[in-house]
Amino acid sequence: MKGLWFLLLLAGCFTLCQAGQMYKYKDANGNWVFSDKPPVIEQDFSTVQFISPKKPSYKVQLYNVKNKQGYTLYAKNDFYAPIEVGFTSPISQTLISKVIPARGRIALLESKNKILSLDHRWALGAPNSVAENYQYHAPFSSPKGHRITQGFNGKFSHTNDYNKYAVDIAMDVGTYLTAVRAGTVVWVKDDYHMSGTTNYFLDKANVIKILHDDGTFSSYAHILMDTALVKEGDKVALGDKLARSGSSGFSTGPHLHFSIIKNAGLKNIAIPFKFVDNKGTAFTPKRAMIMVGASKP
Repeated sequence: MKGLWFLLLLAGCFTLCQAGQMYKYKDANGNWVFSDKPPVIEQDFSTVQFISPKKPSYKVQLYNVKNKQGYTLYAKNDFYAPIEVGFTSPISQTLISKVIPARGRIALLESKNKILSLDHRWALGAPNSVAENYQYHAPFSSPKGHRITQGFNGKFSHTNDYNKYAVDIAMDVGTYLTAVRAGTVVWVKDDYHMSGTTNYFLDKANVIKILHDDGTFSSYAHILMDTALVKEGDKVALGDKLARSGSSGFSTGPHLHFSIIKNAGLKNIAIPFKFVDNKGTAFTPKRAMIMVGASKP
């Protein structure tokens, strides 16, 4: 449609930007562009209109099963990755942790009566995993250079254990993101479109996480809504396309927030890592560096 703009009203009070309207058109070179602004020159374009976020799915479930002596409390893990569950024993009042295999279940407690509540928490991954000294390819395939805007220990938002060793790479909305290493897709969230820098947006980013052979995870955050090309349980190879970049969640602009994550004992933390360029040279990512997309192996 030419020259026509559509306003999507969500709850009757969102502005055009807040409603998540994006413009899709081709640039002078024939490449698709996804942007929150219409093309500068008069040309054909279409709008992408977003729906409200999907309801969250609950991957870790606790439930009672009756037996001859009473009840067994089980924990079920629906992730395609192991998880660690920690809980306070109602008998000894001590913290107990157990690892549940991917797509598995284990018994947590035995009781004469139903256990109706249990103080517990969980973390993705097994705590005994040891990260290999792996060198990661760029998490995108675009030959265009992309600048690292925040590196390890970045003062803006890389200040806690989960983000300390993350890297922010600026890139246009709609840039293809690719797997830095072979693995299994264990987390896909691509149902949110807004962004901001208040605490409200801290848990809103769209994310894809991939489990690797050494028990670590690569994490790709702020992806564009409804662009995930993989689903949970998929096996991916190095260089496979995963999604398109965006600016969802806690974000000041379009970029990829990339990190390598492991379970450090009921807590997921980011760990240091190195990239490798197309010439095979390893490097530690630092602010202001220009990265070029990885060539397909």
